[in-house]
Amino acid sequence: MSGHLGVVAAIDALFERVAADPGACGDEMLSTWLQDTLGGLEPPVDRALAREVRRAARLAGRLARYWNDPERAARLPADWRQAVDAALGSTGWAPSLQAALLGLESEPSAALFEEVRRRWPQVHFAPWMEGVTFEEWRAAR
Repeated sequence: MSGHLGVVAAIDALFERVAADPGACGDEMLSTWLQDTLGGLEPPVDRALAREVRRAARLAGRLARYWNDPERAARLPADWRQAVDAALGSTGWAPSLQAALLGLESEPSAALFEEVRRRWPQVHFAPWMEGVTFEEWRAAR
C-alpha cells in the first residue's frame, strides 16, 4: 500500500471485513490493521493522515459492537456499505473522505479526485465539484 489512495482502500477493506464478520473484530485485529496500514506508508507519516487511520480503527470497533448485538445481527445487510451506513451513519465515511482530501492537497491525482467526489455526498449530503473534471479543478488551483 502506498499513499493516501492506499489508505482509502485499506479503510474500505477494514469496514468490509468487519461488516462480514463482526465477531472477528477485536483489539488484536484492529491493532494489527493499524500497524500494517501505518507501516505501509512512506516515512515520515503525515500526522493528519495517521489520525484518520486511527479514527477509522475506532469506528471499525464501533461497527463490530453494533452488529455483534444479537438483536441487530439478524438485520445485518448483505452489502457492507449499508451495514456501515446503518451502524455509523455519515460519520463512518468521514475518515476515508478526509484521507482522500489530504491526498488531493498533497499529491493531486484523478483517482483521488474521484474518491473525494464519490465520498463527499456520503458525509455532507451534497454533491462536490459536480460537472467539473480533474483537469479543470487542477487548472483552477
